[in-house]
Amino acid sequence: MNIHKGIDSQPLVRAFSFSIERDKALYGLKGILSGLVADQRLNEMELLFLDSWLQSQEFLSEDADVRAILTQVGEILEGRVISPNELNRMQALIEQIINDKNFETSQRVGDIEELAGFLAGTASDSVLNDQEITAMSSWLEHNAAVRKVWPASVIVERLEVILEDGIITDEERKNLLATVRHVTGTDTDESGLSYETSTEVWEDSVDGLTLAGSVFCLTGDFVSGDRESVDARLCCLGAETNSSINKSVNYLVIGTLASRDWLYTSQGRKIEKALLLKREGSDIKIITQRTLLKYAH
Repeated sequence: MNIHKGIDSQPLVRAFSFSIERDKALYGLKGILSGLVADQRLNEMELLFLDSWLQSQEFLSEDADVRAILTQVGEILEGRVISPNELNRMQALIEQIINDKNFETSQRVGDIEELAGFLAGTASDSVLNDQEITAMSSWLEHNAAVRKVWPASVIVERLEVILEDGIITDEERKNLLATVRHVTGTDTDESGLSYETSTEVWEDSVDGLTLAGSVFCLTGDFVSGDRESVDARLCCLGAETNSSINKSVNYLVIGTLASRDWLYTSQGRKIEKALLLKREGSDIKIITQRTLLKYAH
C-alpha cells in the first residue's frame, strides 16, 4: 500500500491518526448515548452494546478526556444499572469537551459520526419503538446541515414516508430497523454488537452483467488483486473504466474490504453520487466485488 496516498485530500498517516480516531470516538459516543436513552429507558441488550463498544475503544484511553468519560461509564456499568439522568450528564460532559477542543475532524464528519452512533444506539436492542423513531426524526431536524448528506439523506427519506400519515405500522418499523442496521452494520456480527458500516446494503440485484461496451467505476479496496488488476481484467473483457462517477458510468463496483472510515472517503462520496444519479433517472447499477467476480470470467 502506498502510505502517501491521500484520503479526503489528507495523507493516509494523518487520516488515521490517533487524534482523529479520538475525535470520532467522542462524537460517536455522544450519538450512542443519545440513541440509548431516546425512549427514556434502558434494557440489558442496550447496556451490553454500550459495554461492548467501550471495550472496543480501550486504545483511546491514552487521551485524558476520553479516559474520563470511559472511566465514568465503566463505573456505572459495573452495577449493570444506569439511569437516563446519568447518561444525560455524560452527554453534557462530552458536549463540553467537544466545544472546548480544536478537533482535527470537520464538523460534517463529526455530525455523521454522531448520527452513526445515534442510529447504532437506537437499534442496539433490535427494536425501534415510536419514541425512538420520533427522536431520530428530531435529531435530523436539529442537525439540518447533514440532512442532505449521505447516509443521513437515506434515513430522512425513510422517515418522511413513515411519518407522512402520522401512523407508524409494524411493517414500517421493521423496514426502518433493517435500513438502520444496514447503515450502522449492526447486522453483520453474530452478537448483533458490531459497530462497523456495511457497504453491501446499497448493492442492486442483477441477473448478469453487460461487460463489453459498458463503463465501470471501481472504488474501495479489493480482495482479489489490487484495483489496477481488476481494471485491466475489465478492459480485457471489452469494458471501459472511469475514475469518477458520472452519467456515462453503467456500474459502480464497491471493493469488499471496508471499514467505518469509508463513509468519509471518496468511496462514500461515489456511492452518494451514484444514488443521486439513480434518483435522477440514471440506470447505473451499484454492485460489490463479489458480484463482479461472479460474472466477469
